[in-house]
Amino acid sequence: ILQCIQGKKCEKASQLATFGAEKFREGLSTNQVSQAVIQKYIEDYVRYTFDVKNSPIKGAKNPRITIVEFADFECPHCSSMRGVLGTVIKKYPKDVALVFKQFPLPHHVHAHLASQAALAAHNQGRFWEMHNLIFDNQMSLSTEKFGDFARSLGLDMAKFKADMHAESTKAQIAKDRKEAMEAQISGTPAIYINGRMFMDDKTPEKIGAFVEDLLKKQK
Repeated sequence: ILQCIQGKKCEKASQLATFGAEKFREGLSTNQVSQAVIQKYIEDYVRYTFDVKNSPIKGAKNPRITIVEFADFECPHCSSMRGVLGTVIKKYPKDVALVFKQFPLPHHVHAHLASQAALAAHNQGRFWEMHNLIFDNQMSLSTEKFGDFARSLGLDMAKFKADMHAESTKAQIAKDRKEAMEAQISGTPAIYINGRMFMDDKTPEKIGAFVEDLLKKQK
């Protein structure tokens, strides 16, 4: 930022510097100011594009706001995020859509299989039901359980098993993971709202306020 200001190359650098100075005046520490400036830079200027063509999606049919969530089925914070994002979707049924992307973490034993099972259910139009069953039983997942979930949903079991282990399913998960890594994800759940990385507290109030602000700007 300093180099850009000294070289008079970028007006945005001056805006960020002014923002940082204001944070110092508010009494924030050096580290806190650095974090605040980085967060503002990412939220204001960095945008990511995701391929959502084959991803599970729910909410508004013609959304003005699209929330992309990267999640791991064995992550407890991802389980909690269901309610948070569900509240936002419910509040803006005509404006907001939610896209679920797979980001199974390697140290979670059943996370990858859970993603495979969820995408296999997605092929039969029952992703969100499988999504909920997996999260509801997060502490007792197993290969057998995924079959039990599929039967309880009345899925075609032959198709479910074939799709669960299909190379195309594994390729979809790998594609989601690649997008996640390119979008600088360091943990789950990771939230992007209209391509912006959401870095504030992931509460219904904070996400709702961010969505509301975007909707007002669009109007």
